Amino acid sequence: MKKLLGILVLVLLLSTNAFAGKKWGSGELKLSPFVTDKFIEYIKGNQTRAPYLFSVSIDGRAYRYYYCGSGLNNCRGGDEQILQECERSSKGVQCFLFARNRTIKWNNGINPGKGKASIINSKWSDAEIKAKLTELGFLGGETKKIEKKKEEKVVK
Repeated sequence: MKKLLGILVLVLLLSTNAFAGKKWGSGELKLSPFVTDKFIEYIKGNQTRAPYLFSVSIDGRAYRYYYCGSGLNNCRGGDEQILQECERSSKGVQCFLFARNRTIKWNNGINPGKGKASIINSKWSDAEIKAKLTELGFLGGETKKIEKKKEEKVVK
C-alpha cells in the first residue's frame, strides 16, 4: 500500500512539473511594435500597480499582462488565465509567458532568463528598454546566440 501511495505522489509531482515548463516561452520571438509599446507600459507600471505577468503570442503580435495591486506579495497564480486570454485575443495563436515582474524569462538562446541581464528597470526611458530588448534578441533582425571568443595569448 505504501508503494502504491509513493508511486501516486511521484506521478503527480512529475506531471505537475512537466506542465509548468510549458508555460514559459522559448525559441525565436520578435515583438511587434505594438506589443513592444505595451511591454514598456507594463514595465513602467505606477505607484499602485506593480508588473506581475506578461504573456505574448509566438508570432509576437498579441499580448496580455497583469499587474499586482498593493505590491507583489498579493499576487499568486493567474498563469493559466493569462495564457487563455492571450490566445483568445490572438485568435488561436499559441501564447506563452514572457516575463514575471520585471524579468524576461523567454528563452531564445540569448536571454539567460534570470539575473541582472534579464531585468528591465522601470525608470529606464522607452529607448533604453527597446535597446535592452534588442540586445536580448526580441527586436530587430534574426536571433543568433552570442558566443564569446576566447583570446589566445602568445607567450614569447
